[in-house]
Formats: sequence, structure tokens, C-alpha cells
Amino acid sequence: MNDLRRDINEVFAKQQGQLGDVAGAGNRMLRSATAGRRINRQLWSSVAGVALVLVAALAIGVSVVIRQMHPQKVVTSHPSPTPIATPMSQALPVPSTTPVILFRDPLNDQQLDGSAWDGTAKGRVAVSPELGSGFRQNPAGTLYQWVGGISDRTGAVVAASATGFKGFGTWADDGQHYCSMVSKSALPPAGGEPATLQLTAVGQAPKNVAQVGRMFDQAGTSVASCSIEKDRAVVTQLSSLGSAVQFWVVQLSTGRILWTRQSGDIRTSRDGQYIAEISYNQSTGRSDTTIYSPTGAVLGHPTGWVQAFSWDGSLAVMGNYGERVSVVRWRDGTVIWSGPSDGGYIDAMPEPEGQRIAVSVSDPQHPQTGGFPPRNVYVVGPDGKAIRLLTDVE
Repeated sequence: MNDLRRDINEVFAKQQGQLGDVAGAGNRMLRSATAGRRINRQLWSSVAGVALVLVAALAIGVSVVIRQMHPQKVVTSHPSPTPIATPMSQALPVPSTTPVILFRDPLNDQQLDGSAWDGTAKGRVAVSPELGSGFRQNPAGTLYQWVGGISDRTGAVVAASATGFKGFGTWADDGQHYCSMVSKSALPPAGGEPATLQLTAVGQAPKNVAQVGRMFDQAGTSVASCSIEKDRAVVTQLSSLGSAVQFWVVQLSTGRILWTRQSGDIRTSRDGQYIAEISYNQSTGRSDTTIYSPTGAVLGHPTGWVQAFSWDGSLAVMGNYGERVSVVRWRDGTVIWSGPSDGGYIDAMPEPEGQRIAVSVSDPQHPQTGGFPPRNVYVVGPDGKAIRLLTDVE
């Protein structure tokens, strides 16, 4: 009841200055103060009494003002109502082949929206209650995988996923294939069993590529990158904590293991040409990265965590999760962009066939309240110029 009185007082303070038609003011203020609340009927009489007192006070205030004015000069003003924010209603106004970034609408987590990389066009893509469970877009955002299958940007389902939503795997860089890891048993035995890398073209049956790694009841394998262009995939063996303990570079056309290495956690470029192995020194609290070439040769040792690469591999996104992020030319260590000081790294995505990279960071003004963290998305160019493309999206 105290909260309700406070809310009514706040509304009274706001509406007292609007000297419009007083008729119906009680109902108007009561509706405003109780909007969004579930009111106990036993309290309604008390609420009504409070409202009547406030209406009386408002009437007295109005009469005082009117007595101080000539009756013919009394002017009532009706301020324009504040527009109510709503989900995007216009369909995304770009050709179906234009690369976009897909995101869930900030005001409706069951709606999928899209934005051009330069921010010149935004709009609705699809609406479905099942989109609240998440989605995975291909590099260009022309297709996305969700619990309903694989859909295009009209929202039409173009293929049923060959595997479940969680076992989908990783989109290939051509946007028309994906790589997955499977094993014989839905729940592998404690001792584990062999895992198989599969390559699937959208709408077609999966093809076995190679037997690599093992699936366990509490650990398994995953695909770090899948490249049709470079004819390779990078497969990681994961610990029960989800970090890599070994990786293999596999030729997709033959299933041949090109090279392998026992490792710490890794990040790869979209085509598997660059593999960043991250090591953490607990005594110093420092993280260091070793970057390997397509043949396994060491190319560099950037200081810190490499989280992602640009499409051509020349830029790296660096920073631990939840910490300030930067974009660097990893070969010489030049920092071309630093993220907001109060924003922590969430994830990143390279522009397909381009040089820009989208970096998602958290925002203290939009704390996480659901299953997915809200984020601000910055698009950073190779010259270090960045635009804030999206705010508070998932």
C-alpha cells in the first residue's frame, strides 16, 4: 500500500502541471499510477479514497490559478503523447543476398531482426515463439539455424537440421554447409567412444569426413572452424570444463589429418588458416597467445587473449571475457581500436568477404536479466574507425 501511495503521489506531481480538463482526472491518475500492477480488490476502496483526495487537491490548485487569470485568457494545453517504443515492424529492406547481422529485437525476444553492416538499413526478419531459445546465423546472415530448422531471411524453413539444435555444429564459411561432430550413442559410455566429423550441405544428408577425437559422458569434441574455401576444418577435444586439450586440422575432401597438437584453449580464423592457442600463467595472472600458420609453424606471440579474427585474418579481437576489448594488427601488435572502458567483451564476428569485424560488449546500463546477455555491437574497420551499430540487443 505504501508503494501504491508513492506511485500515486508521483503521478499526481507529474499531472498537476497539466491544467487540462479536470473531468475524469481521478480515473486518469488511478490508471496511470496502477499501470502494470495487480491490485488487490480489498485495497481498491482505499486506493479510490487516496485518488479522490488527490483530485480534490488538484481541483483546488486549478481554481487558484484560474482566479488569478482573466477568464477569457485561460488557455488549456494538451501535450502530445510520448510515442511508445515497439518492436521493428518494417521488413528488412535489403536484397536477400546482402550480408547482415541478425539479432533478437530488444522489445520482443521472439522476433528476429537484421541490420546491414554499415547501419543504413534495419528491419524485421521473422517472428516465432521458438526464437526465444536462440539462433545461429551463417556468416552472411542469409540463413539461420534455430529449433525450427534452417530458415532464410523471409522466415521460411528451407531445411530441417540433420542434428538437434545443440548438436548443430559450426557454419562453414560459404554459408551453405556446416560441420558437426557425432558419435554412436546419444549418451556415450564413461570410457568414451569415437567421434566422427560430418559435413552437411543445407537440405542434404550429412557426409562422414573422418573419425577424430572421442565423445564422453561429460566431455566431447567440437568444430572450431569449417572452411569450404580452404578445404579444412579444425576439430577440438574438450575437457569436462569445456576448454580444448587437443586439436586436429582435417582436410574436408579426403578426411586426412593435416596436423594436430595437444594444446590449451584455442581460437581460430573462419578458414582455419590461423590458430591461436591461449595459455594462462596462474602465478603471474597473465595470458599469452601463440598463433600457428596453416602448416603449424609459429607466427607470433601476442600478449593477452585472442578471441576472434577478421575474415582475412589480419586483425584480431583481444581481451578476456567481461574485460575491456581491443582490435589489433596481431603481426605487429598495433592497437587500432579500444572498446568502451566500462564494457566487457562478449563475442565477435567477421564481416564475410570484408575487412570489418563486429565486436559485442556488455553495458552496465543494461544488465543481464534473461538467458542471453544484452549487448552493444560496434563495427570496427581496418582503419580503426568504429560505429556503434546496435544497442541493448541479444
